[in-house]
Amino acid sequence: MPILINNTVYNLFNYDNEAEFESCVEKLSDVIFGSSTIYVNKKKRLKGSDIVTIPDAYLIDMTNPVEPDLYIIENEIVSHDPFKHIGIQMLRFATSFEEGKVELRNYLMEVINGNKQMLKRLEEGSAKSRHRNIDNYLDSAVYKPFKALVVIDEAKDELHNVLQKINANISVLEVKSYISDKEEMVYHFDTLYENEELELVQGPVKKRSYEDILKRRERRSQCDTIVVPAREGGFKAEFLNNHQWHAIRISAAMKDKIKYIAAYQVAPISAITHVAEVDVIIPFEKTGKYLLKFKAPAHEIAPIKSNDSNRKPQGPVYVQHKNLMTAKSFDELLEL
Repeated sequence: MPILINNTVYNLFNYDNEAEFESCVEKLSDVIFGSSTIYVNKKKRLKGSDIVTIPDAYLIDMTNPVEPDLYIIENEIVSHDPFKHIGIQMLRFATSFEEGKVELRNYLMEVINGNKQMLKRLEEGSAKSRHRNIDNYLDSAVYKPFKALVVIDEAKDELHNVLQKINANISVLEVKSYISDKEEMVYHFDTLYENEELELVQGPVKKRSYEDILKRRERRSQCDTIVVPAREGGFKAEFLNNHQWHAIRISAAMKDKIKYIAAYQVAPISAITHVAEVDVIIPFEKTGKYLLKFKAPAHEIAPIKSNDSNRKPQGPVYVQHKNLMTAKSFDELLEL
């Protein structure tokens, strides 16, 4: 489907080969993953089996500098019929990751030391953390459970279905490219931390600077609670009776950060009223969304309403649990 921007029509661009798509992802890496990340596009075999497993790239996420993360990256184009192929690749990466951590860590340090921009970013992240030096800081990112991202030009249900069968932390980011008659390119893409909170509320959204977006992204990286809007029927049946909530779209970087879920009951209540501790987060069918099961029944809290009638969540909003338990209004909660 074409898109129209400033009276110019852009049509979907199909990549002829994976190398072209990989170049696109590398070019957009700062806007897809964030400028507090290091995208290492040099291929390195994961040592851990006799089967060759070579990811396309590696990503070090320092958006929350206190808790850096490492992601294995697989870039794919849908024309390669990748669903079974990706599943096999991801399974190999996951099974090889533990045995190959030491070698991978040393390799990443070697690459970063040879690149001034990468080294500067690692030093900046380390300086904001509790770690004594960049070597120790990189260790804290690498020596964690396996995480991976599949970056693809079209995320189909079949892909989600295949990845759902692998018991590993794997997320999908879609990056679509469009081209005009004058061969100008524009892009539509998911990001590591997804939509910003103010884009998930009703009413006009003020234009924000890039610095403001970076601050909000860092704020989100420190959140541990997801607030979901809920209608009366679903709230009673699922949130209260079945102790779960499903079909939630969760950004790749937030899946293992979420410890709590809060329900914002829509009109006429229009307030956050209940909170539950999350037990597990699992894929919901083959939608690319998730089901959150609770450790115990949700408990009621003092209603948190919005002082602005236009400022109501239309989708998931991330907050910190400690702030949720003390906030007097939804507006205040978004600013904490």
